[in-house]
Amino acid sequence: MEITQTLESITIVTDDCDLYLNLIYKIRQSFANVIGTRDRIIIFYNENELIQRKYLLKFIANLYRKTVGSGVEFWLTHHKNIKLIYKNPTSLQILIDIDIKFEDSKVLFDLKNSEELFAKYLMRGFNDANCDYFPRQNWLFFTPKSQKDIDTLSNIINIKEHLKYTVNFNYNKDEFELFKRRFNALNSKEYKRKFTMLATLLEDHFHTLGCEVGDDYDTVRASYLNLIKIYHPDRNAIKSDEIKKSYTDKFQKIGLAYEALKPYFQEQKNFIKSQG
Repeated sequence: MEITQTLESITIVTDDCDLYLNLIYKIRQSFANVIGTRDRIIIFYNENELIQRKYLLKFIANLYRKTVGSGVEFWLTHHKNIKLIYKNPTSLQILIDIDIKFEDSKVLFDLKNSEELFAKYLMRGFNDANCDYFPRQNWLFFTPKSQKDIDTLSNIINIKEHLKYTVNFNYNKDEFELFKRRFNALNSKEYKRKFTMLATLLEDHFHTLGCEVGDDYDTVRASYLNLIKIYHPDRNAIKSDEIKKSYTDKFQKIGLAYEALKPYFQEQKNFIKSQG
């Protein structure tokens, strides 16, 4: 770790990739006025963040003492920009291929050809709260919540150099454009006004299928297919007449609920297409 100070800034340089990612996470959690790229992040002065700034610099000073063996004193820090820079310790880049699939509301990264460290890097970049990581399958699901998340996604997959990695993100550009249009449509005021009201009117049908009001089509269909297997009359032929009747009634109710929700989802599709 190297630390340099000028009248305008404090610059911390590290070649420890994992440390860099952890510091980025702390910074993004604590500071609002921050910009960053794949290997550099800058914290700008904000008078409301002096306490966070004090604790961050104290934390970095302790890390510096542990790694270098000597102390560092930060002076006149209140109005300085703080820069954190990752310096690749070797010119040799690790080449990895990442396949990306776009689902209705999620982005799937197939990380079978990468290291766990790269998964951590993506999660830090996307905001951990929006990610679901399955290390056994090497899958990372990212669910954008805002336009900022979409912009972050575009920036990451359009850059090849990430820390010590050279990355080939393999994805269909037309599918990505469709995903962005769908996201914009689903988050528009017109969509929310129209379909929130419709979903409320169809509340009983969602609940019949074991779903929450407003769940997407894939969730509803998966639940429907699971329920009709459980309650199908052919699977319950050996049960008593009373139980068979209750299962048959439930089976019919499940079918009616699904049929009632299909036009709702078709209307959603038509709305999204109209926004393209």
